[in-house]
Amino acid sequence: SSGINAEYGGYFDELMIRNQDFLSTPEKRNQVLNMFPAKTIQNDMADWASSPGDSKKKWSLLKSAWAEYSRARKQKNNAIKEVVLQLCYPRLDVNVTKGLNHLLKSPFSVHPKTGRVCIPFLAKDVDTFDPFTVPTLEQIIEEMGSWKEGEEGAKIPDYAKTSLKPSVELFKKFAEECHSKSGAVKEENKENKMDW
Repeated sequence: SSGINAEYGGYFDELMIRNQDFLSTPEKRNQVLNMFPAKTIQNDMADWASSPGDSKKKWSLLKSAWAEYSRARKQKNNAIKEVVLQLCYPRLDVNVTKGLNHLLKSPFSVHPKTGRVCIPFLAKDVDTFDPFTVPTLEQIIEEMGSWKEGEEGAKIPDYAKTSLKPSVELFKKFAEECHSKSGAVKEENKENKMDW
């Protein structure tokens, strides 16, 4: 049990138990139970799957039951590690990798069905990012239509009048950092400039 936490650096506990509460319903508990080899602990754990309890307690009980099962049969088995791997390892959808309309979109493109705008975000925010909060094209049009010009007379870019502003600024910052890092390459390429 402590070996799994050591191997995964507590990531599993934080992600699956605390953040996602992966054993919160009987359906989810049965799904996890069915990840174990067939006809092993499923019958003994039927009450475990149907009774209420938080994910931390449920996971601890499941690990103990598997350890006891393995010990009684004097066999070493990696079933717990395999379950952890199945639950944490990223999975790809076949249609996403082969269909052009399923490919990842470039920043600020609009999803054809939902109308949601593809926005950039920082990798450190992936666990808290909610795709249902990104602006829709309809929302942006409404925001621009309801914008009241200020008295200062300064020209404000259209994106700054919408909820896209933080995303555009994040993307601009990223582009500026890329541009500054490529300064040396740019100077090198000046000599090879091609004018058409």
